[in-house]
Amino acid sequence: MLYAIAIVVGLVLLLLLKIFLDSKKRYGAATNVVFAKYTHSRLKKAEQQKVHDQALAMILESGVSTHGFANEVERYGWYAVAMDRLGIPSQVPDNPCWHKVDNPYAAIPASSYLIKGVCNHLRRHYSIDISVDPTLVDVDEGINKK
Repeated sequence: MLYAIAIVVGLVLLLLLKIFLDSKKRYGAATNVVFAKYTHSRLKKAEQQKVHDQALAMILESGVSTHGFANEVERYGWYAVAMDRLGIPSQVPDNPCWHKVDNPYAAIPASSYLIKGVCNHLRRHYSIDISVDPTLVDVDEGINKK
């Protein structure tokens, strides 16, 4: 009986640890999306194009079956990874780093409440008014256009 209780407690603790780690990854992905939109908007046009080209190249080399960006969450998720690879720091005050995200397509749902939470945090603490549109569809800048 004591062993069964110990096993159940151990399984519950493992489940809680997994939930915590998954939520930490999703929060990092949401932060990347919002910070990337803000940072990208502050770059010169040539740097913006370099980030875009790097993101598209990374999508191709990743082997994922999806191409291009269906919405701003996907676009800026990939832009964050591209800016990290290019050595471009986040322009959000006190937050120069990017979170490690393997596949921005799968990192966070476009409608995640975490994205709105990060936007609200930036508005309250840094007077940065930014929003991310989870429904914006990109028809002219897909990966197959090149």
